[in-house]
Amino acid sequence: MSRVLLEEIFEEELSKAFEVRDREALRRYVKLVIESFSEKDDIRELSYEMKEGFKSIGKDMELNSDKLSELREGTEKEISEIRSDIRLLIEMMNKRFEEQREYTDKRFEELMQYSDKRFEEINRRFEEQKEYTDKRFEELLHYSDEV
Repeated sequence: MSRVLLEEIFEEELSKAFEVRDREALRRYVKLVIESFSEKDDIRELSYEMKEGFKSIGKDMELNSDKLSELREGTEKEISEIRSDIRLLIEMMNKRFEEQREYTDKRFEELMQYSDKRFEEINRRFEEQKEYTDKRFEELLHYSDEV
């Protein structure tokens, strides 16, 4: 493999693996690295190691992707369970509020009936007292006319 071709491959692989800010700096770096390996065996070995390294990185990325997918699925399941629990709690709260409202309405109605009875009783006693008072007053008037 020619040195120029190796430089292009090395540059391309590095630019795929890392974020490149300065393309020219990358080219100079690749040339320096490749020039530092003057023997063909060193270059071949470096090329092989790079390919293996990139394969390893690819496998690691795939593994991480699978783990992320599993984590996402687990998280979605947990979120679904939490939503279900929240719905159940809301239903229970609504039921309890309805029961409390019904109890309050019933108690209010009972108190109103009790109050009505008490007012009727008070009115009845008031009427009785009034009749008694009127009768007594009449008697006193009648008695004073006699005297």
